[in-house]
Amino acid sequence: MLINGHWAKDFHPVHGTDDEGGFVREQSQFRHWITTDGSPGPTGEGGFVAEPDRYHLYVALICPWASRTLMVRKLKGLEEVISVTVLDPRLTEKVWRFGDGKHTIASAEPDPLYGAQYLYQIYLRAKSDYTGQITVPVLWDKHKETIVNNESSDIIRMFNDGFGNLAKESIDLYPVDQRSEI
Repeated sequence: MLINGHWAKDFHPVHGTDDEGGFVREQSQFRHWITTDGSPGPTGEGGFVAEPDRYHLYVALICPWASRTLMVRKLKGLEEVISVTVLDPRLTEKVWRFGDGKHTIASAEPDPLYGAQYLYQIYLRAKSDYTGQITVPVLWDKHKETIVNNESSDIIRMFNDGFGNLAKESIDLYPVDQRSEI
């Protein structure tokens, strides 16, 4: 966990659990929105226009929230529009680690954008005084060099609606007439 941009040495990932051991995810702090024209989305924060090769998704395959963003990216045919890096699924003392070919599992990849060793370093690039947990998924804007969003439900909605004709598949995974049920 970061506190005012500094790693809290006494924090361990299991500290964020409930009485039954389930992970308690704190409220996401990055809730910006990508739209076809860069207008504000449901959170009221905009300024992020959908463009090919502008966004990068950081995920860990062990995380169900991150996995659903990968599924929607695939179902919408956005693989050539949004790049991805898979982190090591094993939590370390500094939570999510990038692949290094030595201490991480084979599917974990190095950070292609900045050469970071840990995901918390990406959070600090976005906000140098960040306080909070380091979670996946993270949707990163390569142009503005910041985190667009780290809330999976927002990210899958953006992938569904925000990329318009950049998506190869027109399937609507969040139909207007069924949103109250979803």
